[in-house]
Amino acid sequence: MKIICVNCIKSENLIKAVVRTDSAGYGAYIVIAGKAYPDEFNIEEPFDRKTHVFHFGESEISEDEKIKFYVKKRKKSRRPKCIEFTFTADFADESKLIGEYDSGFAVKGSQEKEIIRGVKYTCFDIEDKNGSPVKAFTLDIDTKYASLYVGTPGDGYKSRKVKAKLPDMIEAAVKNDIPVAAAMNADFFDMFGDFHPSGLCVKNSRVVANPDSERPFVGILKDGSPVITDTIESPGIVGRLDQAASGLQMIVKDGKIFDFAPLEPFSFVRHPRTAAGVRKDGSVIMLAVDGRIPEYSNGATLVDLAKFMISAGADRALNLDGGGSTAVYIKGDNGFELKNYPADLFRPRAKLIRKEFNSLLVISK
Repeated sequence: MKIICVNCIKSENLIKAVVRTDSAGYGAYIVIAGKAYPDEFNIEEPFDRKTHVFHFGESEISEDEKIKFYVKKRKKSRRPKCIEFTFTADFADESKLIGEYDSGFAVKGSQEKEIIRGVKYTCFDIEDKNGSPVKAFTLDIDTKYASLYVGTPGDGYKSRKVKAKLPDMIEAAVKNDIPVAAAMNADFFDMFGDFHPSGLCVKNSRVVANPDSERPFVGILKDGSPVITDTIESPGIVGRLDQAASGLQMIVKDGKIFDFAPLEPFSFVRHPRTAAGVRKDGSVIMLAVDGRIPEYSNGATLVDLAKFMISAGADRALNLDGGGSTAVYIKGDNGFELKNYPADLFRPRAKLIRKEFNSLLVISK
């Protein structure tokens, strides 16, 4: 086992160090001046055994100090391996990290289909810089003819203790005469609690959840215009929204990579991803990337996601819930078809459809 890189970032009086290795390890910790600091990342989902995160006080270390990194090659090994590295105060800058997190996507082919007027579905065959496959799916929406509608369990307005699979949200909306053409999953949610969404949710001009949330969201104004913003940048916007679902990071702003969560393993570990983007002309692009099945698709970093959205013309883009939640449905001749391969972290090949709080349904006007 070898250390590939060590990146550090400073926040107030704390230093965050991310150690990445060439192979998986268990029970990692570092020792600085005789004091041990445990790996804070590989505790719960989403873990990555090649990535280890440590926090320590700035006053506890000096430049050029030797740090001992201990890690076990096997989960049940008794004796960890010790790898020594030198700490330097050369903290990682964003341009360096963007380059490091870029998987080098190259489109090798695509298949397009117009679902309804103004809505085009495309499946992309991609290779990364190592020649590994990636599958991506987009919904391109001309908002003159189609729009977004927030899907919820039973097409209702409860925000707690409700959950439904994406096809059930589609069915509930269709029963209420909502002309659904396609759908993707939306906000992060309390998966192990009451399924409450993480950010703002607005449905038919009614605030369903978290009106004071500062998380960014994708929304449709009452005049039909799409937006990606937040309540800090756009105070008072909640009352102007017809539909809205939140995400976690605004990954693209003004056509450039914006918030890619530097030094967060969530950012650079490749996972299935979902995103929504808005172009300057008012059209909408939605994106899903499959992952966790190496011979089929290897997922994306947030930088990969942002660069794809920029290449698709997005002026702004939002990272939505991903991982096992990522799902894409389009309307076919025999009902709604699942087009991607949802991959749960623990059972990635099971093609499980997860119960969630909300979704983004593409509807005809």
